[in-house]
Amino acid sequence: MGALQTLIVSLRAGDFPLVLLWLLTLAVVYGILSHISLPKSHVVRGVISIVAAFMVLFAAAAGPAAVFIENIVVSGIVIAFGLLIVMIFLELAGIKGGEHLFAKHPLFFGVAILILVILIFIGAGGLGIINLPSIRISEPIIAIVFFLIVMVMAIWILMKESKG
Repeated sequence: MGALQTLIVSLRAGDFPLVLLWLLTLAVVYGILSHISLPKSHVVRGVISIVAAFMVLFAAAAGPAAVFIENIVVSGIVIAFGLLIVMIFLELAGIKGGEHLFAKHPLFFGVAILILVILIFIGAGGLGIINLPSIRISEPIIAIVFFLIVMVMAIWILMKESKG
């Protein structure tokens, strides 16, 4: 088999036609909206085009794509609620809202948010989309790691209070 045939076979195996369908839908919808100048803002046209392209993609590959997006959205909501609870605990611990804890330590929180985004991507099945083997971690191990993280944070807070 020639190099071009190998490339075409590997692109078909990697769901490349779905990417082309998404791009084609995006281009056609944006082109039609630009031609008739329906929304005056080109940003609104772009958003409408992206949403329409995703709707066509969900219709074409409803199973895997919808499950992946659903997992990402649900995980994002859980993380957002978790961050709200952390902020409530910070307020209860005596850290005043005016101190802007996130502004004082931007690198730490930036790395933490990046790690959360990567974990959400992996947890939603993102490794399967990019054809990497998925990581299988059992729930008891996740619970133990979470418990250890909470213990370390509690010990750190207690040590900080005893010094002050």
